[in-house]
Amino acid sequence: MGYSSTAIFGNDLASDVRATYRELLEDGVSAEEALLKVEKEFSYASNDPDNRAAFWTALAATQMQLGRLDDRVRDQTIAVIDSGGDLHMWESTDAARRKAVLAKLRSQLLGPQKRPIRVRPHKRELSPVQAGETFVLGLQDGREARFRTLAVHSYRVGDVPIVEMVDERGRPYRDGVRALVAFKQDVPIRVIGRFRAPSKVAMPDVSCTWRALQLHAAKLLSDPEAKPNRGLFH
Repeated sequence: MGYSSTAIFGNDLASDVRATYRELLEDGVSAEEALLKVEKEFSYASNDPDNRAAFWTALAATQMQLGRLDDRVRDQTIAVIDSGGDLHMWESTDAARRKAVLAKLRSQLLGPQKRPIRVRPHKRELSPVQAGETFVLGLQDGREARFRTLAVHSYRVGDVPIVEMVDERGRPYRDGVRALVAFKQDVPIRVIGRFRAPSKVAMPDVSCTWRALQLHAAKLLSDPEAKPNRGLFH
């Protein structure tokens, strides 16, 4: 477990617990079911001497922030803090800071709690192109680059296309890019045709933004050696 600070969420485990619990609520899972799922997913940490303090304090703090503090979680967290928490993992100066952080959380957990706040569903970002579509990408210098969409990969937060640059005959560029393109399309795109997309597409090694794809495409269009002629395409 990596620590960046003595704060409650100053370590990887705590951040993961917070994100998982909140994402479950965003997806419409009840607070009770979300708690059970988080405990199951992080069962390795809940009783581990080095990890249990990070787990329980993160879970309790997250629930408290969202107005959903569970009594059992509160009591378990206080018990962990009272038993010393994870102070054995810190050097003297940092241990004092961590102790103060844990003491503050303990006081907050025993104090008045806020009413449940609304957790809005996460808005999924949709892919601007679909598998089997050929499209042109407008470049900053006015030129256009042609791409084909090999597949669309679905994540919890949205759909991301896997694209590759091709010439007017549909041939991939030599040393071209086959990339997973990030969310939030902010460049001009125009679908111009369709092709038969492959049934299986390996996840590419490259991922980039749409603007980075623009820049790379401009370089390929300007490079005669990159053009897929005379059998140089793959």
